[in-house]
Amino acid sequence: MELEERRSGCPLYHCKASGAFAFATSCIILFLNCSWLLSTSPPHQPDLLSLAATTSRAVDHVDPNAPTDDVHPSSIGNCDLSQGEWVADTGPLLYTSNTCRFINQSRQNCVQNGRPDSGYLHWRWKPFECELPPFNPTFFLDLMRGKKLALIGDSLARNHLESLLCTLAQVEDPISVSLDFDRFNDFMWHFPSHNFTFRNFWSPFLVNYTKENDLFKLFLNIPDVAWAEQLAEYDIAVVSTGYWYFRKILFHVDDTVLGANPEAGLNVTTMEAPAAIRIALANVLKHMIQGYKGIIMLRTVTVDHFDSGNWMNGGSCKRSKPFSHQDGGIPRVPWMSREICKVQIEEYQKAMAYAKDISKLKLLNVTYSAFLRPDGHPGPYRMIR
Repeated sequence: MELEERRSGCPLYHCKASGAFAFATSCIILFLNCSWLLSTSPPHQPDLLSLAATTSRAVDHVDPNAPTDDVHPSSIGNCDLSQGEWVADTGPLLYTSNTCRFINQSRQNCVQNGRPDSGYLHWRWKPFECELPPFNPTFFLDLMRGKKLALIGDSLARNHLESLLCTLAQVEDPISVSLDFDRFNDFMWHFPSHNFTFRNFWSPFLVNYTKENDLFKLFLNIPDVAWAEQLAEYDIAVVSTGYWYFRKILFHVDDTVLGANPEAGLNVTTMEAPAAIRIALANVLKHMIQGYKGIIMLRTVTVDHFDSGNWMNGGSCKRSKPFSHQDGGIPRVPWMSREICKVQIEEYQKAMAYAKDISKLKLLNVTYSAFLRPDGHPGPYRMIR
């Protein structure tokens, strides 16, 4: 996703908690809800302390026939933050490709790589019912003093880390921490003056897996040891998964084969991605709730915007503006994205039902707001042209 420039505001999903650390959690949600996109700060800032103290408005029932934009248990008080639109804004950027040394210049600098337009930089998320505060990196670091944050998932989780890194680096220069083992796409950074550490765990399925040639074997009942064995060290864990479930996969529970996805082309029972994600997520959340004392955030799936194909067969992302009612209407969220989002919300609700402390479990629903930004992908400009 786009990383070369980042604006100062984005959708905020509340946290039911109290105190400075609780509000720091709210700030994390504020940032992560659209860190893969490019938004701007709102024209005025509401009372941040009142935002920190608000409580959740949960969804009691998920209509399986409802579009994703009708399934949003995200709110601050009476404001549903996942219902809104992207509006034009020319406010200052939190960072640019010139002010963040952590941007991969060959793979993440869209302007350098030839992207001719810049309009995608000048938008902010505007809920229909309220205004949103800007993300304040100085305040965030102060509130996260002495804490550790983990982002667990695929490349989007890594993008979240990279964008947050660029933002916080405008306040303090972080130190890269060497890990004890060499694992693809794992990074850790430390801000010494605040004693704040955050890292990502590369875990695209959230559960254990092996790979033989181009076929993945997933064990849906076993949380990925890549993060599960170290989870207790972290105060906040943001978990996400989605599109890696469309690779060629054979699904297991222990030694029992449940089936394979259509992409695998195997002569076994067909299991679509939403069904597999449901089993995996149920086991992951159960594991985390039972043994983890920190705060868990589940981020819903984002939406791809390929034209003329997909990731594997030549699809491209060439749009330059958000979807809007002013430009001919907003299309329906794709069925598969809606179905995965619905599954994630339902598993979150089930976990809330048996969690001993529901204040420790948060849902970050970005599916609809992400869907509205087909221009937010690097597309053909992820590499030098």
